[in-house]
Amino acid sequence: MKRMIFLATVAAALLAFSACDKKTSDDLKQKVETKAKEAKEAADKQFEKAKPKLKEFGEKAKDATQDAMEKTKEAAGSAVENLKNATNASTAGGSPTPAP
Repeated sequence: MKRMIFLATVAAALLAFSACDKKTSDDLKQKVETKAKEAKEAADKQFEKAKPKLKEFGEKAKDATQDAMEKTKEAAGSAVENLKNATNASTAGGSPTPAP
């Protein structure tokens, strides 16, 4: 009889513990979901706040790229002119190889 009472007590304690554990698990899950939702909302607000700056940076990057392309074209044109001048100068002085 004592053994049955002991087993019943243990079973009741385990049952109570498992119910408590499930409630704790559900509470924890709810808290995590709430915190995740709050974090997402905060991130969305920060993103909306940053959009104008991102757009401004995008425009600056576009302008810088355009300037770099123009300077590259100028430098390439200058290099071609220098090469033409060097070629003309070397051929103006006569042919370095004898004619056959």
